[in-house]
Amino acid sequence: MMPLRIALCNVILCATTASAANYKVHQWQAVEIELTSSVTYADSFQDVDVTATFTTPDGRTITRPAFWDGGLTWKVRFAPPRTGLWTMTTSATDARNSGLNHVTRTVRCDPYSGNLAIYKHGFLKVSKNGRYLTYADGTPFFYLGDTHWILSHERFDTSNAPGVASQFKYTVDKRLKQGFTVFQSEAGWQARSAQIRITDEANADEEADADFKHSFTRADLAGFANLDRKFKYIADHGLVHANAEICWVGDPAGFPIFTEAYMTRLARYWVARYGAYPVIWTIAQEIDKNNYGAYDATTIKKWFAAAQSIADSDAYHQPVMPHMENTDHTTSSNSWWSGKAYHAGWAVQWQGELTDMGTAQEFWNASPTKPSVLYESAYDHFWTDSRGALGAAYKAFQYGMYGYGYGANGIWNDIYSKPGEPGDFGTAYEMPAHYFWWREGADLRTGDQLAYFKQFYTGLEWWKLVPRFNDNAWSSFADTSRSLLSSDGHDTYVVFFFGSGTSTGTLNHMEDHFTYIAQWFDPRDGQFENIGTFTQRGSQWVVPDRPTAGDWVLLVKHSGSSHSIIHHATAR
Repeated sequence: MMPLRIALCNVILCATTASAANYKVHQWQAVEIELTSSVTYADSFQDVDVTATFTTPDGRTITRPAFWDGGLTWKVRFAPPRTGLWTMTTSATDARNSGLNHVTRTVRCDPYSGNLAIYKHGFLKVSKNGRYLTYADGTPFFYLGDTHWILSHERFDTSNAPGVASQFKYTVDKRLKQGFTVFQSEAGWQARSAQIRITDEANADEEADADFKHSFTRADLAGFANLDRKFKYIADHGLVHANAEICWVGDPAGFPIFTEAYMTRLARYWVARYGAYPVIWTIAQEIDKNNYGAYDATTIKKWFAAAQSIADSDAYHQPVMPHMENTDHTTSSNSWWSGKAYHAGWAVQWQGELTDMGTAQEFWNASPTKPSVLYESAYDHFWTDSRGALGAAYKAFQYGMYGYGYGANGIWNDIYSKPGEPGDFGTAYEMPAHYFWWREGADLRTGDQLAYFKQFYTGLEWWKLVPRFNDNAWSSFADTSRSLLSSDGHDTYVVFFFGSGTSTGTLNHMEDHFTYIAQWFDPRDGQFENIGTFTQRGSQWVVPDRPTAGDWVLLVKHSGSSHSIIHHATAR
């Protein structure tokens, strides 16, 4: 038995060591450690590589690349996945650089005590059954995203809306209140480049961006500083950042400077700056399979090199889910990316009314099993109306695509200019015909209605719902293409009825003698209407007509199931 005096000394020594740590941070949150190079390089981006290995007392390690941030300054960002004292030791490819090589620091990681799920449960990974995303501790992750393709263009310190100090913060804060969990961005899109800007004239409050078409130089660091504050704000508020990396998707095909080696280094740098935040790596816009023919079997290797570098550099192994082309061109069966070891899942782009069940079944039945999310569908007030944008969320989950990326006109393309002002758009695509001011896009009621969508599914064990598609063994509906059934065995049935009219059909796979509770859910206002409680006789149950000619969700639950609590119906 250890003598009391020795035990007390050990306690005091441990406490002293912990309090003397160079840095303190909470679990899963990023700490930034600055290094000062003792050598001046002609090209700091190319001439030296620096890594930092963080080790716990029991020998577990996390290795992070460091990044050059101008002059002699290098930085390491680290998010400890475990509490306790971590020791950092750096390694540089230039052995003579005492400022970057064999530098030691300590980081004390305390338990996270806040209420943000991403830090309570940890960064994302794929579920054990391959169907959906979870947090690090296995808790299912509810994916509800908002699309911001031109992140670098959104104003951080200014706004042209009365009473709004920051355009960027307004949209983030609004979505947070509505329960969104993911911020989707094309962070590498150069908003001021001639190919997408209405004019080359920059406003006084224009945000800086980085452009690697003429190599990576000190001039690009202002663009990274602009992204840094946005990435940090997104992370600090608990959103997962599904970000595309490096540059506009087509640049590597059009500019010879983007070799495989250059793309590898740029990707490693990107992970160094942003890999300690909660992220999903979407690689580039519509890069799976080849950006609609922009890449052949040889040139696509540039993006493959970038993705491999991301996977190699990310010690947290956060999901790599390349943004897909429209399903008219690419699905799981003809993907150029699905065979890559780092490919974690499907960021699906599916337009139209989403009535082709075969498309959804293809992703569901793909082998090996991987999670899919409806990453991009028709944008609200751009290619569809609010009903279409809201309905797409329910269709996604009913099809087994356990995630939805909403897009609002004015937000996804960052239309900054007010009505009647000279065009100031993040992208000129289909402008000015589809003009819609960013503030109007942010305030569309659909965002609030998506909060009801999230509340509905999180009231269930949504990750257990299995899409039944058009299987007659499970249902017989009047409109089979607009009646989507999913169920958790015989315990929970969810049907999304959309399209015109009030007709429904039958559920054909009920459990005899079970007592069920049935309700209608209104996706427009989040209210429930009671149908009633019944004891099933036989396997078939006739679904009553919808309350009105519109979109409705039917919820039928076994009264004895663990999630059988009936929702209170509200008088209308």
